[in-house]
Amino acid sequence: MIRINLLPIRQMKKRQRLKTELAGLLAALFLVLLVLVAVWFSLTGEIASLKAELVSLEQKKQAYQPIIKQIDTLKKEKQLVEQKLDSIKKLQTGAKVTVRVLDEVASRTTTNRMWLNSLQQSAGRLQLQGIALDNETIAQYMQQLEASEYLEKTELTSSAQIDVAKQKLKSFSLTINVVVPAVDGLAKK
Repeated sequence: MIRINLLPIRQMKKRQRLKTELAGLLAALFLVLLVLVAVWFSLTGEIASLKAELVSLEQKKQAYQPIIKQIDTLKKEKQLVEQKLDSIKKLQTGAKVTVRVLDEVASRTTTNRMWLNSLQQSAGRLQLQGIALDNETIAQYMQQLEASEYLEKTELTSSAQIDVAKQKLKSFSLTINVVVPAVDGLAKK
């Protein structure tokens, strides 16, 4: 006798295999979802701690703000004081140079052959006007002035003959550059 199995065993095995695969897939999906939730909670906690740290740092920054403003104010005051000190040094140097220039001009002027009528110093230039006995005296005077370490480039701007007490004398005008010698210590700093 022939036996015929009418039960669909193959189909049942196939269904069972599909159910097993579906259960495995669902379990894997659940695990992935569980990992994602854990990562999300971890990141949320980290974000919360970073926000708290940011708030703390902002509070510290606000606490240091008056000190920073005070430092900026002190820097500005320091800069102003340094500018004032530089101005004072320049004025002192200028005063010393002026005194030295006047001393040089006075010591190099021969009073028995010439005399000065005016002397003006401005912007590093000295202008002299005077009267001399002759052109040779003026030339010697120019050479003597150029020998000074404070004076250079002596130029004769005008020379004319004039009558003074019935004598013919030479009126002259000189322009001289004033310099500050580096070895003097006045030009330093």
